[in-house]
Amino acid sequence: MIELALGMKVMVTTNVETDLDITNGARGTIVDIILHPDEEYSKDKQEVVLKHVPLYLLVKLDCTCATPLKGLEEAVIPVEPATKSMQIRIVDEDGNQPHHTVKRRQLPVTAAYTFTDYRSQGQTIPHVIVDIATPPTGGLNLFNLYVALSRSSGRSTIRLLRSFDDKLFQASHTAELLGEDDRLKELDAKSQKEWERMERGRANR
Repeated sequence: MIELALGMKVMVTTNVETDLDITNGARGTIVDIILHPDEEYSKDKQEVVLKHVPLYLLVKLDCTCATPLKGLEEAVIPVEPATKSMQIRIVDEDGNQPHHTVKRRQLPVTAAYTFTDYRSQGQTIPHVIVDIATPPTGGLNLFNLYVALSRSSGRSTIRLLRSFDDKLFQASHTAELLGEDDRLKELDAKSQKEWERMERGRANR
C-alpha cells in the first residue's frame, strides 16, 4: 500500500516515459490525485482508504526538459499505474515448487523525503542532509561517500545528520578495482598508439 497526499515529495521508481523525463529516479511533488470513478470517499475526511488504484497522479517534476502538456502547468506530468509480472514458487502438499505468475498493479512512485545515494546519482539537490554513519547491515565504501557528499552545489547547502567513523575516508579501494584501473590505463595507451599509427599511415598515402 502506498500512502499519497497532495504536496507529498515523491520519486518515480521506473522508466515510464523517457521523452517526458518520467524516468527512474525523477523527483517531484504531487499536485493532484485523480481517483477512480467508482471510488467512494468524503472530502471532509483527512485520511481516506481507497478501494481502487487512482487513475493517475499529477506530479510537478523538480527538473524536466519536457514541453508543457496541453491543459497542464509547466513541469506537471501525469503518472499512471503500471502493471508488473513476477514469478514466485510455492511449495505444494507433495513438496513440489511450481512457478506461479503474480501481477501487481500500482503507481510507480515512492515517498522521496529520504533516498539512497544510488537513487541520487547524477542529481544536484538544492539542500541536502546526508547520513554517512555505518548502516545496520552491509557497509559504506568510497563510492557511496563520494556520491552522497557531491549532491549539493556547495558547503553552504549540505549538512551531516550525525557523526561518523573517520576510518571510512581512510579506506582503500579493493585490489580488484585497482587492477581494473591499471588494465584500462594499459588499454588506453595501446589504443592511443594504434590510433597514432593509423594516422601516420593515412598521412603517408
